[in-house]
Amino acid sequence: MTSLVQQLPALIGVLLGAAATYWSTSAAERARWRRAQAIRWDEKRLTAYTEYARAVKKVIGIAVRIAAHQGIHPDIDKLPLDEGLLALASAEEERTMKWESVLMLGSEEAVDAARRWHESSFRLQLIATGRVSDVPWVQAVEVASRARRSFYEVVRKDIGLTIRGSSQSYEWQLARFVQIANPPDDAQRRTPPPTPNR
Repeated sequence: MTSLVQQLPALIGVLLGAAATYWSTSAAERARWRRAQAIRWDEKRLTAYTEYARAVKKVIGIAVRIAAHQGIHPDIDKLPLDEGLLALASAEEERTMKWESVLMLGSEEAVDAARRWHESSFRLQLIATGRVSDVPWVQAVEVASRARRSFYEVVRKDIGLTIRGSSQSYEWQLARFVQIANPPDDAQRRTPPPTPNR
């Protein structure tokens, strides 16, 4: 009995050491698992944002081509209205599908910014197809440009990236092109500027 009492502190020490090792290893494993999960969801979120942006740009690109055919937008890449409406319907369906991923995975700020961007694209579609003309095309393009910038700024923040340089670098190049192509006095314009990359 005396021998057991004498060994008891050592046994307690061994048990405490084993318990501490178990808990510290377990805590490290849980932290590692949480980091892996966070990286996994960040990757999925980035994919959702990227695919959504591509889908919105496709919708806008078709609207711009229709607007060029309708004489609303100064561009040589034109798409007749009947073909354009079919292309728009298909692109809108794709955008709607990508939107679901943003709704499920995106932050609240990213969802709001994405919604503002696709709402601005709706306005471009309506103007291009002649269904709404309460806002000038130039103004609608500027609104879409600002919405695009806002979306990219929010997304970069959401995935932990800093905003590089001026926030204007995220604006739609087409907005500047339209401003150049539509100066206040159209009589001063001699030839249309070259078509930019979208």
